[in-house]
Amino acid sequence: HCAPSTKFVCHHHPRHPLSSNKFWIFRASSFLLSAYYFASCNRDSTMCKRPETKVAPPSEQVSTQEKGEQITPSHTHADRNTSYDWLYFLGPALFWKITPVMPMYITTIIRMLCTHIILSLHYMFVDKENYTNKITQKQLKREKDDYFTAYYLHMWIQIPLQLVFPSMFFSDNSEISQCMLEAFLAHIFVVEPLYYVAHRWLHVPTQMKAMHGFHHLSINTLPSTSLVQNFHEHFLYIATFGPAFFVPYLLVGRQHWVVVGGYLALFDIINAFGHTNIRVRNPLFTSKYSPFTYLFYTPEIHLGHHAYFNANYSLFMPFWDVLFGTYREYKKKDIALLPKNQQDFVFIGHNGGLGHLFTIPELSFYNVYDTYVRTWLPLKLEILLMHCISTMTRMFTSFYSCPRFCISNEYIGRIICLARSPWDYMTPSRYGDVNKDMIKLMRQEHKNKGTRYFGLGNLNKMKQLNDGGIELANMVKEDEYLKDKNIRVWTGDTLTVGSVYHTIADRSEIDSFYYIGAGGKVGTAVCQMLVKARPNLKIRIFSRHQILDHPNISYSTDLKEMAEYEVVLVGKILSGKMYKQALKGVADVRTRVLLDYTVPVMPIEAVQKHPAGIKQMRVGLLTTKQQNNPFLKGYYDICMSHPQNHIVPCHFGCLLNTTLQRETNEVGDICQKEVDKMWRLALARGFSNAELEILS
Repeated sequence: HCAPSTKFVCHHHPRHPLSSNKFWIFRASSFLLSAYYFASCNRDSTMCKRPETKVAPPSEQVSTQEKGEQITPSHTHADRNTSYDWLYFLGPALFWKITPVMPMYITTIIRMLCTHIILSLHYMFVDKENYTNKITQKQLKREKDDYFTAYYLHMWIQIPLQLVFPSMFFSDNSEISQCMLEAFLAHIFVVEPLYYVAHRWLHVPTQMKAMHGFHHLSINTLPSTSLVQNFHEHFLYIATFGPAFFVPYLLVGRQHWVVVGGYLALFDIINAFGHTNIRVRNPLFTSKYSPFTYLFYTPEIHLGHHAYFNANYSLFMPFWDVLFGTYREYKKKDIALLPKNQQDFVFIGHNGGLGHLFTIPELSFYNVYDTYVRTWLPLKLEILLMHCISTMTRMFTSFYSCPRFCISNEYIGRIICLARSPWDYMTPSRYGDVNKDMIKLMRQEHKNKGTRYFGLGNLNKMKQLNDGGIELANMVKEDEYLKDKNIRVWTGDTLTVGSVYHTIADRSEIDSFYYIGAGGKVGTAVCQMLVKARPNLKIRIFSRHQILDHPNISYSTDLKEMAEYEVVLVGKILSGKMYKQALKGVADVRTRVLLDYTVPVMPIEAVQKHPAGIKQMRVGLLTTKQQNNPFLKGYYDICMSHPQNHIVPCHFGCLLNTTLQRETNEVGDICQKEVDKMWRLALARGFSNAELEILS
């Protein structure tokens, strides 16, 4: 029986069976929810399907030292439907009347927090400055879908265990310390050798293909890679790690949920440590004369398992590998990085709303390539909420730094964002403060790292803000500190014009299009170049101001006219309400694609859900077909709401300027003579517009 002092009261004596009705209700509910779980996975689910072993191309193969065995590639083409994961988390609450559910929720939440904290700390202190260790987007997507699966599964397994063996979770609180000691001893003498045997069995080819190969798809690991397993494999691990509690319970008849939860959280932390990129070279853990070498592992020992594939099977104690001759020393290659304080170029970015905030790696590294996400809140309320967050952030710091990346093996670049919200860029009275923040950033980065080259993100070069960078360049000349430091300010818009121009010019099937946002310097230059290169191309511009005078260019003030054109080019953010009104009541909508090069590209619901099947496509985006393009190394492409190995052309144009060591400002109007030159330079470095099937 549970003692009266126990916080969570168990109503069932361990020796007495459950009441018949409750027991069968529990079994039926468990069966239905389990069936629902499997049904929610699509037929290609990596979680519910045995993964196929794929052979990597020669450039991606990792060989063992002895047999040259090939490891599977670090990604899979299968996806799992994660839409219902919140139901798996909340589901155990249904059983609150027949067993305490709070212990499993406390345990699970603590484990989730620990995982996120470790993942964030690892990024900030290990990977942020290391531009050579880049995880593929496919691996991030696969791991993101599965790394919490174990937590949900453990909750559902704990329900029947609490019902059948209540005293394994609800012994008297006074026995917690003794239960801890018993679990510790069971781990050392039962779990560690049991795991070694189970792990070696998982590396039998048939089992590797059936289950364990899913984990080994991740050759380059993150701390949370430790949690990513094939669905069936989780049950094997439950049977392997469960004896840490079950064996003491069978021997002495007691255990406590606090110990169970604490063990699992600590287990997650130590397991995550083994999947980090931390190098522990202290003789205390590496010398053959030190007992700790055999009693506790280092990350490189387990990373050696991922590299060699047939060695270092132990859990946390290498002793078992040494005992059975499967231990193999492994050291990650020390790659020479450019100096820590080198920083040649800074791209001054900006926040685009809550959708951008969700992609910062400190919150979750798995979100860094997510597209811009709108919440259910109205856009104005989202912007106001983001403004409150940025205001509070400025109490501690004025800037947010992204990871550094390497340019052409010689230069170091970094994106640094102002702690400003879209509200600041929509309020003229705040323009002066925004410009002052950019000057402050330039001073700070030059003082600390000698940075002289600065690029401007989209909103940071608005005409209303600083006349396309002209006023900012003048402020640099007038600043007491910066005026003699040869600071260069670049908008990168020359390459943006090249990218947008070639999006239209290279597609002969487009003979006319509707242009929203052609009144700025980019739009003006694009139109001028298009009508010169394509004499028969017709352009209809949505604008109250008629800037260009050409027989092929006409103007409109009625957005409804966009429905008359198959192609709509968008260079200015309009409200979703305006698009909704424009398409409302139009019987024949001819529009097929909306080519959007705004930053950030926000989903337009009225367009995407229109019955005519209009596609909103992002353009004005460069990409490379080379997974490891030598021109750029590292995370130059995160937190921008676009896929991996893509980059906005204005940013890339600034990087080209850096390699050319351009000693003039690139601000104000576009020099059309430079557009073709910058475009050819981009192509020469393996970057071009992303391929699109605009009209079929």
